[in-house]
Amino acid sequence: MFSIKEAKDILGLSYNTVYRLVNNGTIDAIKIGGSIRISQAVLRKFIFDDKSGGN
Repeated sequence: MFSIKEAKDILGLSYNTVYRLVNNGTIDAIKIGGSIRISQAVLRKFIFDDKSGGN
């Protein structure tokens, strides 16, 4: 399970962008304690399903 900070580094995006993707449901996440966590499988699916053509 990754925090938003860890996920942003993996994805090469800003913290705000990852937070927005979680908030709008593009990236599934769960709340554990007060922290938002994103599973490795969800990040992998987001990366491989990305159709934006970006780097």
